[in-house]
Amino acid sequence: MRIILASTSPRRKELMESLKVPFDIKSLNTEEIIDENKNHYDECMRLAKEKAMAVFNEEKDDVIVIGSDTIVSMNGKIYGKPKDYQDAFNMLKEFSNNHHEVISSLCILVRKNNQVFEELTYDKCKVFVDKLSDTEINGWIKENDVYTKAGAYAIQEGFGKYINKIEGDYFSIVGFPLNKVYHLLKKYYQ
Repeated sequence: MRIILASTSPRRKELMESLKVPFDIKSLNTEEIIDENKNHYDECMRLAKEKAMAVFNEEKDDVIVIGSDTIVSMNGKIYGKPKDYQDAFNMLKEFSNNHHEVISSLCILVRKNNQVFEELTYDKCKVFVDKLSDTEINGWIKENDVYTKAGAYAIQEGFGKYINKIEGDYFSIVGFPLNKVYHLLKKYYQ
């Protein structure tokens, strides 16, 4: 059965490769609009499902499609990809000497023997950040591609040096709840 990762994220691709199963990548543009007034977990799962569904609807044969999304939030506010330098600076300043939540959702759509199955879940983690100086924040922004990362950072790209504790699955902070993916694939993939 064909497995498709509905994401062009290099991090998700790398984590999927660690599972040692053959898969293809196919991502269709879906609008990623988040309603901050709605439940953040539901919104994150909705985005993952939209990504998976866009690819799933184009497939006719037996298939497993995996969609995922990640949201960074703190005190009810969602931190997406920064619009500009000042936006990135403000995000990191707010995370400094504080903790925030990273939500990674997962939608697995399966067509097998003329039946359709859906698995929709999420994982959440708390991330505790050191007190950052303005010099550290400015250095981080100048030296890294912060504009493609929710919350203006990627833990695996060096920002981990500023994180003093996490509660939850590290891979969910990276953006792909690997353990959940593994167990759900085991359920359907032979």
